[in-house]
Amino acid sequence: MKKLVVSLGVLSVLLVSSCNSQLDVYKEVLRFDNMATPKTDWNAVMFSSYDRKGGNDDGFAGTYSKLRLENGNSVLAEANGAGYISRIWFTHSEHKKDGLLELKGEHIKIYIDDKDTPAIDIPLESVFKGTTPGFPYGLVSKGLGGWVCNVPIPFAKYCRVEVEGDGVKFYQINLQKYTGEKSIESYVSRDVEKANALLENFGKALVSNTNRIEETSQIASQNIQVGTNDILKIDNRQGELSVLTLQTSPDKLDALLQSQLRIYWDDNAKPAIDVPVHMFFAISDSKNLYQSLYTGFSKGKLFTKIPMPFLKSARIELVSKTAFKLELGYSEKANCSNNGNNLHAFYNQELPTSNKQAPFLWLSAKGKGHYIGTFFMTEAATHGKEQLPVWLEGDEVFVCDGDTNIHGTGTEDYFNCGWYGVPGRLFNSGSFPLYGFPQYEMKEIGKAAAYRWHLLDPIPFKDSIHVTVEHGTNNIIEANYKSVAFYYLNE
Repeated sequence: MKKLVVSLGVLSVLLVSSCNSQLDVYKEVLRFDNMATPKTDWNAVMFSSYDRKGGNDDGFAGTYSKLRLENGNSVLAEANGAGYISRIWFTHSEHKKDGLLELKGEHIKIYIDDKDTPAIDIPLESVFKGTTPGFPYGLVSKGLGGWVCNVPIPFAKYCRVEVEGDGVKFYQINLQKYTGEKSIESYVSRDVEKANALLENFGKALVSNTNRIEETSQIASQNIQVGTNDILKIDNRQGELSVLTLQTSPDKLDALLQSQLRIYWDDNAKPAIDVPVHMFFAISDSKNLYQSLYTGFSKGKLFTKIPMPFLKSARIELVSKTAFKLELGYSEKANCSNNGNNLHAFYNQELPTSNKQAPFLWLSAKGKGHYIGTFFMTEAATHGKEQLPVWLEGDEVFVCDGDTNIHGTGTEDYFNCGWYGVPGRLFNSGSFPLYGFPQYEMKEIGKAAAYRWHLLDPIPFKDSIHVTVEHGTNNIIEANYKSVAFYYLNE
């Protein structure tokens, strides 16, 4: 057994804190390391067109595609209090016609703090082009059938989102509601020029940093032989794992992907992460390699850049079926804001799912933390001559602290895509910084793998979280399911 022990030594840091009565959402969330920051002052909610009667009319007929009609417009989301709009998602309104609503250039109207005059009043489709000021590429995209906007739109007292007319079909709008004691710097009170520059720079950074892995302050490197178990331990002070990479020869990559990874934090006897290597790095197999902002395969290496803070120690075990090289980037930190907030990964599989029984479990956990991402692999018989993956009709449901905060409109919608099996939409594989389907292969037996990172729309919980996804409408499809849910838990 080989072991690499890294001692961080004594670290003395003078922490200077300042009390600011106003919270700047852009400074708070436009950071890649924001994934690990506790979300104790936030709640996540979603408005969507899901079928309230439990069927599959999640937008096809528009039955549940609005809260109400007001002055001829469709109100889609409304909230009192402070927070920010974190995600706006639509898919094409029609099966074989590209475009949103009734394809008439209808406007989206977003009311911030003022219930009578919209702060944003622009054509809905222009939000997703990447050329509209304040809505830069990277934070907005159109890909694989989904139109998605992750531009934070902060509000101090009230927000309402509506679109012109009555042509809404499929939609989801996520809000992060603030419960803390500070006031929110609202969208209408911001410095527009400065805010737009921050958004544009962050959008560019999302794209340019997607396949970069050389971003570490210190490196621990070790060549590991077959069968090695306890391969790395960092001891004696706080820190954060910022990059973890694994590398082997191309002919042995599949063997490495099938190895088992375990990570322990702060002398806990139970691993916070105990998953197959390929699931932790969000790779289905060696034939479907890709890069996202936080995980993937680049320059011959499996990599993850999910921030992994720890208070006392970190220990990595990997039982490998082949020799490999491990590189670890870490930094010494005494960051009180992340105290006790450890990354966890919950792995589940059903091979196959139980037909007409309970939905597939993504996560069930107790404690305080926040959900940050999903990697999901599916395999099942396709439907009809078009070989459609009908199991993707299943809705995801997030129950946080006993309340259903999020009810989705279909599995591919959760992953920011739409209209599977339609040319030009979710018809092939594709990857983006925060979401994608790196595997989409439909024959008599179909295979699909997808990921999503909740960088700007994390899902906090204070006591418990329970996350499921249906395998087909009302769980009527039998399929092979595997998943990893990534979340932080304060221990």
